[in-house]
Amino acid sequence: MKFTINKILVIDYGSQYTQLIARRIRELQTYCEVIPFHKVNKKNLSDKSLCGIILSGGPNSVKDKKSPKLDGKIIDRGVPILGICYGMQLICNKFGGKIAKSRLREYGHSIITTKGKSVLFEKIKTKNQVWMSHGDHVEQKPDEFTTTSLSNNKIISSIEHKNKKIFGLQFHPEVTHTDFGLKIIENFINVCGVERNWNADDIL
Repeated sequence: MKFTINKILVIDYGSQYTQLIARRIRELQTYCEVIPFHKVNKKNLSDKSLCGIILSGGPNSVKDKKSPKLDGKIIDRGVPILGICYGMQLICNKFGGKIAKSRLREYGHSIITTKGKSVLFEKIKTKNQVWMSHGDHVEQKPDEFTTTSLSNNKIISSIEHKNKKIFGLQFHPEVTHTDFGLKIIENFINVCGVERNWNADDIL
């Protein structure tokens, strides 16, 4: 029986879609684990099998002083990071970007247009339908990041660090309403360099 030593860690910030993120990763024959944000510690981040981290969405606003924040140890770990929705806003906030309250909550289908070249959007067409679910948005990206797509409402819908493998998506690639969502997740897994040889039978 063959077991993989590589894994993706999904950090849960309270999203209703967190388990769906894990399901999509496993569908791509990649092992992953889900842990709540408050259980992130030096031990689980120092695991040598850790190849990438995904920050889930969540119901909170990063503008709220009591909301979950991004632990600096996650950035310092040095593995590729993908922030989804609230996760993207956490990244922006951590690197000095500006988050603003949206006048209207963006919920449902939206069209995004990609800008430039991004490894996350490889083999994906320029205009795509995605699923949005957020009340805040990135008003100003951090200086170290580039904008890789905009929504039809001219809201920043994805970002990418200029030098590090850190990415953010305002939309949810894990839901079936997002065209090419599974491909986006696959592209991130490829960035992580994970050997995709895991399947559910390995649990047994």
